[in-house]
Amino acid sequence: MQSKKTERVALSVLNKPGVLGRVAGHIRHEGWNIKRLIVDEDEKPADKTGGAGTSTMEIDIEGTHTKLAQVMDRILGLDCVLSVAMIRNGRKILRRRPQDSPEQAPFSEAAVTIPPKTAGALRILAINPGSTSTKFGLYDNEKCILKKTIRHDAASLARYASVLDQKEFRRDCIMKSLEEAGLDYASLDAVAGRGGLLKPIESGTYLINRKMLADLHSATAAIHASALGAIIAAEIAGPLSIPAYVVDPVVVDEMDRNAKLTGMPGVERSSVFHALNQKAIARRLAAELGMQYENTRFIVAHLGGGITVGAHRYGRVIDVNDALSGEGPFTPERTGSIPAIPLINMCFSGEYTEAEMIEKISGKGGMKAYLGTADLRDIQKMINDGDEFAALALDSMAYQVSKEIGAMAAVLEGLVDAIILTGGLAYSTRFTGAIKQRVDKLAPVHVFPGEDEMLALVSGVRRVLGGTEEAAQYG
Repeated sequence: MQSKKTERVALSVLNKPGVLGRVAGHIRHEGWNIKRLIVDEDEKPADKTGGAGTSTMEIDIEGTHTKLAQVMDRILGLDCVLSVAMIRNGRKILRRRPQDSPEQAPFSEAAVTIPPKTAGALRILAINPGSTSTKFGLYDNEKCILKKTIRHDAASLARYASVLDQKEFRRDCIMKSLEEAGLDYASLDAVAGRGGLLKPIESGTYLINRKMLADLHSATAAIHASALGAIIAAEIAGPLSIPAYVVDPVVVDEMDRNAKLTGMPGVERSSVFHALNQKAIARRLAAELGMQYENTRFIVAHLGGGITVGAHRYGRVIDVNDALSGEGPFTPERTGSIPAIPLINMCFSGEYTEAEMIEKISGKGGMKAYLGTADLRDIQKMINDGDEFAALALDSMAYQVSKEIGAMAAVLEGLVDAIILTGGLAYSTRFTGAIKQRVDKLAPVHVFPGEDEMLALVSGVRRVLGGTEEAAQYG
């Protein structure tokens, strides 16, 4: 057993809310013990740090030498940390956050001038509407040259009676931003839009046709803003005589027939999940491992406001929980699977309307119901402040995700090449660490925090335009 030693670490951090809790929680979760922590606010002018100002943290950490040697890289991964130094024998070994290269620099909301298209590049516009925001990105091949998130306040959306009624408003927001940046629409080769709640389809890149647009205008498909992605994409692409596509919409259905039956005739399990991100991340890992996605057996857990865990067998997702309908682990906003009879009793109690019950399950359940917030940063702060129930709730969510991963391992007959954790919650090392602890004996665990659904849209379109994949037909 390695002996433990205490070493000193000095961090320069931005004065952002919760920074102390994030740094301390990160260190403790990695198994390091904090023996001493001092924070001093710097005199550096705040305007040079985006208005935040900076502080210096000096922390004495106890642990094995091997783990402490990882402090610099791990801590520098936090967006609130500017630099970190190990202090040994009075000498500092300093590392700063790497300066962003032009390819990696974060895109600001400030005005950007779109450069001329590089010869031979495919210029693709990707559109991803959410419930309160509209994201879009402009790519030359897979290099993003413009990315923007347009946030819509409640008042601006309240003017519209339905999601579909927001179409012109959101489309005009996108086009105005593109025109301000100087886009030559003639330079576009294709437009990709996030697909909505269409009928169940196979995985693939689909050319948007009249049948798809008609289905997206139905009452079922139009309940979520994702339907607008394909509709707006088609409206922009049409006058330019270029194709518009959707890629792996949420209704991708490749489930094994054994996965469909529920035990109650008339009620079948559905395949509604984060297909776009799950498939894209699975392809990425397969490429990193030198494998073809179609030759792999992966379990992919998308960890976000909704949590879906899919069994990927040879390029097909043969089983996955339908988080939208209340299956699987509880999440920051959803209840997940709950005992049926108590739920039935609540439905017939007379205390709740149908709409209120649906909201309790799909929008105000999970962590929000337990702790009053669905924001993991707030929950982490509660834990760092000693809230034991917050810690129990977060660890229980990780426990349930682990159970779902175990179930998918059984679906794959125990033959699992890798387990992938992705989505926004995967940024939490405490959360992913609690999952790893339970499942890493099943297969190697790979963590891909966040998601890049617009790049996934672009990659799907490029496979079609490049001739490596044939466009699927919706009908």
